[in-house]
Amino acid sequence: MSPERRVLSKLLPSVAGLGLILCAGGAFVRCVPPDPTDPCIDDEAACPPDAGLPVDAAAGLDADSTRDGGRDGGDRDAATAPDAGSDAGLACPSFAMGMAVGRTPLVTLTESSGVVAGRRSAGTLWLHNDSGAGPRIVALSSTGALQALYDLMGATAQDWEDIAIGPGPRAGSSYLYIGDIGDNAMARADVQVYRVEEPDVRSGSPTTPTMLPVERFTLVYPDRAHNAETLLVDPLRSDVYIVAKSGDGVSPVFRAAAPLSSAVPNRLEQVAVLRFGTAPLSGGRTTTGGDISPRGDEIAIRTYDAAFLWRRPAGMTVADALAGIPCPLPLRVEPQGEALGFASDGAGYYTVSEGSNQPLFFYSRR
Repeated sequence: MSPERRVLSKLLPSVAGLGLILCAGGAFVRCVPPDPTDPCIDDEAACPPDAGLPVDAAAGLDADSTRDGGRDGGDRDAATAPDAGSDAGLACPSFAMGMAVGRTPLVTLTESSGVVAGRRSAGTLWLHNDSGAGPRIVALSSTGALQALYDLMGATAQDWEDIAIGPGPRAGSSYLYIGDIGDNAMARADVQVYRVEEPDVRSGSPTTPTMLPVERFTLVYPDRAHNAETLLVDPLRSDVYIVAKSGDGVSPVFRAAAPLSSAVPNRLEQVAVLRFGTAPLSGGRTTTGGDISPRGDEIAIRTYDAAFLWRRPAGMTVADALAGIPCPLPLRVEPQGEALGFASDGAGYYTVSEGSNQPLFFYSRR
């Protein structure tokens, strides 16, 4: 999370957090996606042709909807947007707008920066806080109830930004991957990814953290330091991917080929470049999270105010899939949305924002 976003979210939670603009007439209005030519929109005709309808926050949002991140009118509903086309003969999947299924714990999670659905315990979601919170992962139920706390032995948390799940050394077991990949100053010589075998939450405690042994992998970029908030693990090939976060929207994608080594640094290779903030990846420019579906056939990446999905037919690499046509995804308005993770059964995906007691949204597949 950038320092500017952190300050803005604290100073203007009800305006900047919702992506609303105060126009000269005094009404809060917003286009979906929020990229109007003229920021002061007071009628439908003022919206760009593909931007959807303007939202009048003064008339359409009450106090509860503002606190909950907005209702149907205040969100980016890509499910009703024109089809992005087909890629390799595959149509874009359809998802319903996110519904709040719970809230994050009031104290335990105040800067949720990543979410992934567990495989070992049905209905478990794994989350973590942003920088400065210590090397801890948190297990929640799919409705936000706190299940267990785990601390990673020997790990540090310089700037944890995302969590992923995938294969590991033990066949048939699932492993959590935590990305210490944030670098706002772009000054780190290397970044770290931690891997831990997914625990059975029934053995943990929601009040007393359980210590877990962890593997530490050092990753080195091929060119220079990069800031990043998106970590992906290919469930089919076990490769690890980092999507860089850039203010100009140009996001290189780097791969660390499996198997990773904990003995020597792992050199990343650039395999793709994505350009956010311009069509077909319209909306925000800075990437904040993502996930690969359990079957490995879909890849999702989000920004603060937009999300996209790439289809990956059998036999295709992640890099080749990202070269295809992206599908826009519905996304709730969130104060500081940095997390997105597919459900373990592929029936939809979850998003959650930084902040205390934030709504946990689920977008069901249609």
